[in-house]
Amino acid sequence: MQHHLFPTKSWFIMFLTITFVHAPSSASANDDERYVSCSNSLDCGDIKGVGYPFWGSNRPDYCGYPELKLNCSDQDLEITIKKLTYKVLGINNQSRTLSVARTDYAENICPIFILNTTWIPNLLNYTSDDQNITIYYGCPTQGAPTSTVLPQFPCEINATQMTGYFTAFANLSVLGSSASSLISYLASCKDSIIVPLRESAFQQILSTPTAAQLLGSLNQGFGLEWNASNSLCDTCQLSGGQCGYNQTTTAFTCYCKDQPQQFSCQQSPTNDQSSSMSSCLLFFFSADVTLGVNRKTDNLYLDSTVSRTQDMSSSKLGNGRSRIFANRKLTSYQSRKP
Repeated sequence: MQHHLFPTKSWFIMFLTITFVHAPSSASANDDERYVSCSNSLDCGDIKGVGYPFWGSNRPDYCGYPELKLNCSDQDLEITIKKLTYKVLGINNQSRTLSVARTDYAENICPIFILNTTWIPNLLNYTSDDQNITIYYGCPTQGAPTSTVLPQFPCEINATQMTGYFTAFANLSVLGSSASSLISYLASCKDSIIVPLRESAFQQILSTPTAAQLLGSLNQGFGLEWNASNSLCDTCQLSGGQCGYNQTTTAFTCYCKDQPQQFSCQQSPTNDQSSSMSSCLLFFFSADVTLGVNRKTDNLYLDSTVSRTQDMSSSKLGNGRSRIFANRKLTSYQSRKP
């Protein structure tokens, strides 16, 4: 008879290890509010799961850097950097980069306000994949150059007709003898701005230098790389915390379940975990004792059964021998009768 009342010790120890070491802890009603709020991710349109160092919508301002507020407008994620709004095309948490495109160039290359592309030094910087295009506005009609490296486009800004040019050459002196006249003419233009593009979009302009191609390339956007205490955030997340920003100290902070910490959360089991572990261990040892008692009972039952079987076999064997001996005696007696 076999009894399968409880798993083996090794199997149950493995179960405990998986449950209490690898199982993620769930949020509790007693968790710090900032920890819970910064656990939320921001979703907008096709872009999902946006977290630190950004904030906005369901993520309060203490969950990210003040300059990195995101806004969801008609299912388009946007970020405003120094009064210039960009459409967020994508966010890559692994490379810590975001792809953005200027919203003022969404439909034409003649915006109402002519502003240079903005960034935030030491927080948001261009990536190595970015290349610059220079756009000139309000250039004089007299002495206009005719050059394939300086395409022209008509422009109307605030009901004013003007002529514009753009070039992919950062240094026009490479053009040789014609460079001086081009540089002199472009210096007479009223405005000029520099707009970054991705390398792939930049190459498209070089191969097809038209105003339509310029607009299409501008809408492909460019990359920005953030550096928002990246290593500190890695440490915080590995300790089970949520990365954030302390508005008072203007520095990185790590939001833990109990309270904020400077860099990381202390690794200590919660009361619920300790209680669960104790209960589970008590159950394990109680079951182990039960298993031992069952095994001993089974052994006693087996020993008793074997003993009775042996006694019965011995008894049957003895009775058989007695009958054989009696039959032999009777046969011997009958053979001696006259």
